[in-house]
Amino acid sequence: MPPATELIIDARYNGPRGLGNGGYVAGALADFVAGDAEVRIQRGFPLDTPLAVVRDAEGGVRCLRGGDLLGTARPVVLDLAIPPPPTLAAAAEATGRFRCIHCSDPRGCNVCSPHRAPGEGLRVFCGPLDPGGELIVAGVWVPDAALADAEGCIAPRLVWAALDCPGGYAIAALNPDAHRQLLGTCAATLRRPLRAGARYILSSWQVAPPEGRKRFMGVAIHDVEGTLCAAARQIWIAVAAPADAAETIDTNAAEENHHG
Repeated sequence: MPPATELIIDARYNGPRGLGNGGYVAGALADFVAGDAEVRIQRGFPLDTPLAVVRDAEGGVRCLRGGDLLGTARPVVLDLAIPPPPTLAAAAEATGRFRCIHCSDPRGCNVCSPHRAPGEGLRVFCGPLDPGGELIVAGVWVPDAALADAEGCIAPRLVWAALDCPGGYAIAALNPDAHRQLLGTCAATLRRPLRAGARYILSSWQVAPPEGRKRFMGVAIHDVEGTLCAAARQIWIAVAAPADAAETIDTNAAEENHHG
């Protein structure tokens, strides 16, 4: 067996209480894969806990905690039809309609909590667009300088994190009475570096009709000129576990997750 690399999800990058944010976790695993990647999260990733990442012969990785498989990542070429972004003005208006729904942790989700100070959280705020179009939610995001490296660029795993929550908010906008959702599978492409202080337009739409507990969502990040910077195809899983039952959450219950 190839030697394992240690991965630790810092506590600041939480989503549900006691667990890593799904998008950040996916980005952390995608760091081990060259190019576009598809990540499947089978169980919640604990925070501040050493995890083992083992490479496979196909260029992918598996992440384990002891004998438990938490998630996998593999190379993929993302095939996703991406609608044109909303205008900057429309996205800004949608941001003004944002209402936080991910509050299982006192600080809220690292990605979408308004309780996090700039730089301590991503502060990605997406709200509903006017009905009638393909896009469901949108928002304007300005990455804080504290999130950037020495060249002013946002780390890829943070871009994966920013791609996460818009899909969940689109599901909630489609069905306000939907059960709590967890990100199960995410395939993403990062086309251009994102820079601190720049404005970006985030948007999300439904890729395919729901199937049982699964919801199929697309998310995109465009710059203000309309150039695609990053995009993701997601499968979200409706779960019945209470928000504070972190160790019991298991997205692998939907073992038929799509990998196409």
